[in-house]
Amino acid sequence: MKRSQIYKPLRDQAIKGMPYLKFRDLQKNQMHAPVQNYPIPLPAIFIEIGDIRFSNLLEHDQKGDSVISIYLYLDLVTDSFDGAEGENETINLLDRMDDVFQTFEGFAVPGMTPLVRLTEFKPQYGTRFILYRVDFTTTVDSHKEQGGMFIPTPDPDIRSKVVNDFKFS
Repeated sequence: MKRSQIYKPLRDQAIKGMPYLKFRDLQKNQMHAPVQNYPIPLPAIFIEIGDIRFSNLLEHDQKGDSVISIYLYLDLVTDSFDGAEGENETINLLDRMDDVFQTFEGFAVPGMTPLVRLTEFKPQYGTRFILYRVDFTTTVDSHKEQGGMFIPTPDPDIRSKVVNDFKFS
């Protein structure tokens, strides 16, 4: 299965389930070096297709288990202590992790089993954002295209041939 056939439907599903998103992309650690990257509007989601561990089924047919990580970056509002300005808005950000689960749990495309939540990581706080990460497991099918390959079929001659070399006198 081509990675683009995994990424594009996930990217499209993100906007269906979380219409408030302003940006969607592959995870390339853009938020770790904001000076080197263009300003990324928040909220933003990044999708990472992890390593795929394959096992053989048949010749040129494999299944692979993988983890797909969803990174949701949100504007960090302010403090959450009792009586803080913006207290409710900040506390409501906690519910956004549930948006990731509701959007992606059970989502599948042909050649990929439905996503199953594996891990929710604790929130990470940056200078201008809060990050929620949720990992999902899936299994993908992988088939090697066999075009242009020709294997001749053996054509053994199985007719019996009786040779009568006996001479009677």
